[in-house]
Amino acid sequence: MDRILGEQSAGDQLPPLRDDLEIVKGSPMANGAPSWVIYDPVSERYFEIGREVLDQLSMWSVGTINRLSGLLFSELGREVSEDDIKSTIHFLVSNSLVRDIPGNDYRAIVEKQEEMKKSILSMVTHGYLFFRIPLFRPDRFLTFTWPYVRFLFTKTSVVFFVLLAIIGFYLTSRQWDQFTGTFQYMLSIEGFLMYGLSLIFVKSLHELGHAFMATKYGLRVPTIGIAFMVLMPILYTDTSAAWRLPSRRKRLMIDAAGIFTELAIATLATIIWVFLPDGGLRLAVFTIATTGWVSSLAVNTNPFMRFDGYYILSDFLGFQNLQERGFEMARWRLRELLFAPKLPPPEILSVPMRRTVIVHAWATWIYRFFLFLGIALLVYTFFIKVVGILLFVVEIIWFILLPVFRELKRWWKMRSKLMKTRRAVVSLGVLGLVVTAVLVPWSTRISIPSVLIAEDEFRIYPPYPAKLAKLYVTEGKTVMAGDVLFQLEAPVLDTKFFSARERAALIKARIDRIGSDDRDRTERIVLINKLASINEELQGLKRLLDELSIRAQFDGTIVDLDPEIQTGMWISNKQPLALLHGKTGVSIKGYVAEANLFRFREGAQAAFFPEDPALARISLKVDRISYAGAVKLDEPYLALQFGGSIATIDNNLQELIPKDAYYAVRLFPSNVTPDWQPQNAVRGNTIIQGTPESLFNRAKRSVLRVLVREVGI
Repeated sequence: MDRILGEQSAGDQLPPLRDDLEIVKGSPMANGAPSWVIYDPVSERYFEIGREVLDQLSMWSVGTINRLSGLLFSELGREVSEDDIKSTIHFLVSNSLVRDIPGNDYRAIVEKQEEMKKSILSMVTHGYLFFRIPLFRPDRFLTFTWPYVRFLFTKTSVVFFVLLAIIGFYLTSRQWDQFTGTFQYMLSIEGFLMYGLSLIFVKSLHELGHAFMATKYGLRVPTIGIAFMVLMPILYTDTSAAWRLPSRRKRLMIDAAGIFTELAIATLATIIWVFLPDGGLRLAVFTIATTGWVSSLAVNTNPFMRFDGYYILSDFLGFQNLQERGFEMARWRLRELLFAPKLPPPEILSVPMRRTVIVHAWATWIYRFFLFLGIALLVYTFFIKVVGILLFVVEIIWFILLPVFRELKRWWKMRSKLMKTRRAVVSLGVLGLVVTAVLVPWSTRISIPSVLIAEDEFRIYPPYPAKLAKLYVTEGKTVMAGDVLFQLEAPVLDTKFFSARERAALIKARIDRIGSDDRDRTERIVLINKLASINEELQGLKRLLDELSIRAQFDGTIVDLDPEIQTGMWISNKQPLALLHGKTGVSIKGYVAEANLFRFREGAQAAFFPEDPALARISLKVDRISYAGAVKLDEPYLALQFGGSIATIDNNLQELIPKDAYYAVRLFPSNVTPDWQPQNAVRGNTIIQGTPESLFNRAKRSVLRVLVREVGI
């Protein structure tokens, strides 16, 4: 382009305008100035221009830059510099609005068009996110059907549907529980299919609403087609001809016609739903109603994407190309906030309009950040792992990192202007502090979920499903080793013991009379072995019966006694009865995540902070680290479902298996007297002093760990 302008300057020639261009009156600009629109019938594009450019184009036939500048001064009294005219030439050439470029034969335009074409890599990596396929030219259909639908696009029709919507809301409110309860029946494959079909139906009429409204105002609709957004098909209607309309109100009506159509469909469906009996037809009407309401209000009115809401806002403000111009204004404002270079804004706007445009641009950036992040996660989820990760990275780079890089590159080119102010020094200082905080390894604190328990601790379970016969303990009672705590009864064991004892007596009697019975004499060895087996069974049953008298394993205190148990209750052998705390001191057990496992060693200093703020912190030393991952949590207090912070896997074995890799850590206090005993286990967090680590390394390790896990290396 610079080469073209250079040649133009040397020859002082103006490139001829194309003969097929059309210039029509437009609506006033945002600053109130009049505007005109250049219509390119080949590309179906429209370009808004102001009075200055219009005056130049009206005298463009003079042929040279110097003649045009002189004629503008003599005829209109306006001084137009050579740079202003070159800027107009740049605009015309860039958008292929000229018929010929002397000495170039359209080569510059062809080169520009080739540069604008997406590369194969670009199409493969992100072209699937959005592309259009024109389906048909609807002019004949619209012209033929318009007389039959004209009545729907009148004020009377709008009033009718508003009143109908009020009646529909009232009638639906009287069946509100039934209306909302229908959603649960739609959460099925059949329900999703019905929503898909209703979405196609509603969106088809939505696009026809745009097309018919454009037809009402005498505009040509060149195409209706289908667009794919993240492989999700959506219909679109080309109503770019609305730029030809000087009336902003008419353009707003075309923009909003699709939303009005969907709301009208939703209103009719809601009314029909009220009077239909339960059945498949009522469910189908329900999907159309809810699709219309949700799609119109939640999606189409969104002003941050190029949906109807964006164009409605643009035409309401009278600010065409809101996104591109708004982004440029927002970038200028950002540079002013960070560096205060006092550069002129990209265009002159009133203060309220400038603020509105900038706020919209910043809100769009925030919205699109999370949207593109969500799209990247969606791509990652629905593709195979390796391809999903690759496309996830590409989307993050293309839509989030690349725009940031382009702006930083622009700052670098403007560094001579940006770096002259005091605010620039402050901004760079703050940036330096942030980078330092991220890159410098300063964090030595390692936080692990922990629980303070007695060093000698024994959780009491029934040895066998049994009935509680006697309860000898209460919460907080001190017991001695060997004291009976619970007396259980198991009639099944008693029956088995009695049966085994009778069988043993019978076999012993047969052995005693072995001399008088030939049959017993021949089976002597078998009888002796069988008696030995039954005696072993008796010993085992006797041990189980003895264990039904649950005794204290050591001196201690009864804590966590199940308040629900009482005499006569049947108890499972998996149901804990109580916890016996010993008198030999306390210890802290915690679980460290894999990322921090090698950042500290045995003997490291630590501190335990109880969850109960009334309890004081306890100084600790790391006693033992397990370098084998915990298969299950020994301390249920730390599991997420019991109020802890470690997520576990749900399974039928009722075992607390951590979802992520955790390693057990044992710590002992250094400032607690040996006779101090907590009445219950105390949950909290332990802070361990480890080797310093930067936030960058921590994030990098987390990302690499996820990549390795997902790729399956």
